[in-house]
Amino acid sequence: MYRVLIFLVLTAHVFGVTPEPDTRESAREEKLRSALIDAFQNIKKASGKGGLDDDLASDLIGSRIAVPHMSKTEKTTADSFDLFADDDGLTFSEVFGDVETEKRVSTTEKSHNVQHIVKTTKPMEITTIKPNAVVKTTVPVRHVVETIEPKIQTAELNETVMMGLESMLRILDSEILMQQWDKLKHSVTGDCRKNLQEYVQGLHERRLWALKMEDSSGRYTSMFYWGNNYWTGSAELCSILNQHHTTHHSHTQNSSGSQIFSEWRQDVSVTGDGPPFSTAFYNVRMTVSTDVTEIIKTKRTLHLGLCLPSTCSREQVGHLVDNVRAPLLRHKVVAVRSPQLGGYSYIEDPTFQILLGVSCVVGALLIAATAYDMKIASDVRARRRRVHNMAAAESGHADLRLNMNGLDAITVSKGKSMYNVNNNIAINTNTSEERLTAETASTDEELKLSIWSELLLSFSMKANILQIFDQSVGSDTVPVVHGLRTFSMLWIIFGHTCIVVFKYADNTALRAVLEKSFWFQLILSAVYSVDTFFCLGGLLFSFLYFRTNAKGKLERLTKGRPKITAGLFQFLGLIGYRFARLTAPYLFMLGVVEVTMKWFAHNAVFEPPAHDHETCPHYWWRNVLYINTLFPVEQMCMLWSWYLSDDTQFYAVSAILLILATSHFKVSAIVTGVFFVSSLFTTGYVSYSSQHVPNGEDPFTQFDKIYDKPWTRLGPYLVGIATGWILFKTNLKINMSRVWWCVGWVVCAGVLLSLVFGLHGARLAGVTAAVFSALSHSLWAACISWVIIACSTGHGGWVRPLLSSPLLYPFSRVTYCTYLVHPVVLRYVAMHLTHPIHLGELLVFVLFLGLAVISFFLAFVISVAFEAPIVTMLKIISPQKKPHRV
Repeated sequence: MYRVLIFLVLTAHVFGVTPEPDTRESAREEKLRSALIDAFQNIKKASGKGGLDDDLASDLIGSRIAVPHMSKTEKTTADSFDLFADDDGLTFSEVFGDVETEKRVSTTEKSHNVQHIVKTTKPMEITTIKPNAVVKTTVPVRHVVETIEPKIQTAELNETVMMGLESMLRILDSEILMQQWDKLKHSVTGDCRKNLQEYVQGLHERRLWALKMEDSSGRYTSMFYWGNNYWTGSAELCSILNQHHTTHHSHTQNSSGSQIFSEWRQDVSVTGDGPPFSTAFYNVRMTVSTDVTEIIKTKRTLHLGLCLPSTCSREQVGHLVDNVRAPLLRHKVVAVRSPQLGGYSYIEDPTFQILLGVSCVVGALLIAATAYDMKIASDVRARRRRVHNMAAAESGHADLRLNMNGLDAITVSKGKSMYNVNNNIAINTNTSEERLTAETASTDEELKLSIWSELLLSFSMKANILQIFDQSVGSDTVPVVHGLRTFSMLWIIFGHTCIVVFKYADNTALRAVLEKSFWFQLILSAVYSVDTFFCLGGLLFSFLYFRTNAKGKLERLTKGRPKITAGLFQFLGLIGYRFARLTAPYLFMLGVVEVTMKWFAHNAVFEPPAHDHETCPHYWWRNVLYINTLFPVEQMCMLWSWYLSDDTQFYAVSAILLILATSHFKVSAIVTGVFFVSSLFTTGYVSYSSQHVPNGEDPFTQFDKIYDKPWTRLGPYLVGIATGWILFKTNLKINMSRVWWCVGWVVCAGVLLSLVFGLHGARLAGVTAAVFSALSHSLWAACISWVIIACSTGHGGWVRPLLSSPLLYPFSRVTYCTYLVHPVVLRYVAMHLTHPIHLGELLVFVLFLGLAVISFFLAFVISVAFEAPIVTMLKIISPQKKPHRV
């Protein structure tokens, strides 16, 4: 170390003597100490006056920050450097021990990676305590300095290596701000410069409010090489400082416990004087790099939190940070955010005004319909009670007890629609209907419901809740679908949770480690859950269409019309039904996403994960028309809505194929096969031409070319179409030997496990990668089809009762709304963070459980308010009056 070199050089040049016998050793040692102290103090004074070369001073300090000049009489403050501190923060005079120096109170800010610099905490006089015997030397101090200067410069390289990471990664802190303020003040103007000057002065004077502002600003702490790009500080502390502009005198506490608590509050909270100006928190996004590639090999993006006066605009803060000269890093400001200076107001947003109006209207309808529902239910019960009593009197029975069974449904003769509590019209017998009609003819008119009354009752919360929680399913439904829906939805939420939370973690590099884990493939393979929904969509559409057509319920649209015209009417009816059923909650959530993302973009500490606040106001109409996947992903609003767009486009294509199949089945089958094969070859070609390599680390590569495009995702939907036709033709009855269904389950399980875990540690390339991309999603859909067929035909074993459990029915019925709302919940949680998350396996799982519960609850609310009323109204106005319920 250079301190040892200094000691040896000074010993040789100043005294030029060698040790003498023990009898004179004590005196000479005392003289040596005194001379060394004088020499070093003279060097310090010379450096303060500029007599010492700046390069030498820089080398001694080990920093690129210039040493401030001081006069002889100037006292060093707590921010002055002790140039001669050793590894333990002690000066040379303190190391030798016997020499008295002035008493001082100092704190050595030492970190595990900080250069060895001592900062004194109280003003002190630099004096030299002379020993009893004054030692004179004929060697000038300047000569000593010139002699040792080359050796110190040689040690500069070692000092740079010794510089800790915390010192190298400094960008803007109180020390840099104070030292460079003379230059930085030209970057700001007006009140911002004035308030910053007060802030700098407060830092010089060690004012508590200034220290708290510094404490709430961000800086490097740790885990830079573990992916910590968020140096956010504390937005809460910076904001709360605004509540303390005046001195608050705390009352003296008598009890020792209260006094201790009060003192603790003085340290850790915001009691006491506040700053003389209001504060605001700024999040500066910048790119950083350095010429020292051993430290940072690539350009990185950092987020630096700063607590500064609110009079500074975001542009001024950006200029201020840009003009800072960091010790080692080169940085460039990209954007500046400030929650306090967001500038966005809900009330002034037209989209929010529309949402508020729609919510008020729907809320009023829900309340009115529920009240009307309960009133009619009371009237129905009263009428049933009278009918029961009259029947009992005629039969001679005295038991006039009210039989509540079946009181949830009633109708009248002549085809008139009557009130139905749970929207399931169920008549006991014709006899009871005739008796009710004959014996209550005088009040029949009071129970008849007009079309408008039925439409109003579609918004009944009581009826819709009962419908969602109904434990029965329609006869034309495949029960295992409910379990597949529910578990696939949970899988999607789990995958999206991991994607979003990793973006706002201080240990993002953990993902690179977890991705190599075998079990982490369960998260990465969540992309296949979307293929499950595609398969289920095609299956239900095909199965219900063929069964409905076989029952002759589509004749109202086709009877007496040419085939082309009839087919056109069917197509328009199917498209209209789907559009009406999906669009109401979808359009509402589009508005919610636009408004919330605007707020997040202007008021959150972190940047939003997508630019929906920019894309939704311009391109929302593409979502409503379900064509947003035909455009670049950069222009997409609600990124997760790609599934709805593809599914609706598949629905339209399949509608044509199914209508054609009723009259030309072979032609329809051939066209379907051509579409399927074309989709496989298109996916393989795009994958090969774009050099897409499927792997277990990044399943979303080539998102805009492969992942979301309908021509690459059509295969699973067509597999579902074929499966639905098979179930219809076999009427859910397939005779299969035990050997064959065992073989089927083994093959199915093997393929599914291979798709989930097969990419772990694998490296595909070229043709192999293209083949995997082309076949993987359709193979997954084929295995899901086997599960459905096996469970529906009595070969499901323990899987069938699991997937068909009535407990899953309510969750399955709200999966559509859950899919719409769960990313909004994820973003809401992430955008209300003020600090990055330190992720771990258990924490991610806990977050997933909480987000899943909240998402299903909100989906239940949206379904009751928007989806269920639309479905009920479609039942009322549809030609078949009561379509199948799934």
